[in-house]
Amino acid sequence: MKILMDESGNGNGSQPLIVGAVELGDDADDVEQLVRDLYKRLGTRRDLAGMPGFEEFREKGFHSATDPVEVSVPFLELIRSLIFRAYMVVTDRTRVPGRTELQRIEYMYVKLLSDLLIRYRNDESELICCIEQNQGLGPIVDRLPDTATKRAYATLGKVAQLPELKISIVTKTECMSAAIVDYVMSAVTRWIQDGSPADAGKRSTRGFRQIEPFISVLYSFEHGRLASRKEPLH
Repeated sequence: MKILMDESGNGNGSQPLIVGAVELGDDADDVEQLVRDLYKRLGTRRDLAGMPGFEEFREKGFHSATDPVEVSVPFLELIRSLIFRAYMVVTDRTRVPGRTELQRIEYMYVKLLSDLLIRYRNDESELICCIEQNQGLGPIVDRLPDTATKRAYATLGKVAQLPELKISIVTKTECMSAAIVDYVMSAVTRWIQDGSPADAGKRSTRGFRQIEPFISVLYSFEHGRLASRKEPLH
């Protein structure tokens, strides 16, 4: 089982802090190729040369914060054509332990990974997690397999056969499909910053609803479950 992970809002107190995971299952290689094919097609468009964000896209790949609409729109269309599950934990930094942002992020990674280990304990022998490279995450990543597994065992409170957790750091160019996590979290960020509206007349709501069918769990440490397959936004 392949899982792509990333965080959003790190170091920006005006944004919610999110740690997200996208489970691609057996289609991971096919999805990666689809993303790379789209990257190649868009990267050859001469009419976009000089457009803000386009040269960065050509150099590093898809990134929701800087991609021009000529890039983001087709990428979102690709995302909506895929089959995947997204899991996210979010905080406004008031109910997550840790004095530093890095400590909060580590706690959130451990929480999300332990939940995934429990979720897949009867179905998978290993979870292969690729975390997008981010400065300062190195020491965290080294600890995650052990700390997340221990938390999962503590949560279950009994002897269980958990998947083996294998984690690696990847760059945008090594794993271009990791941008799916980035785009999903961006839609969630805009929706939360707008007050989590259900009004379809709001742009943030429409953006959220585009990715909502793929959300298995969106959990807030302050407000509980915000969205899930069982409880979609109305």
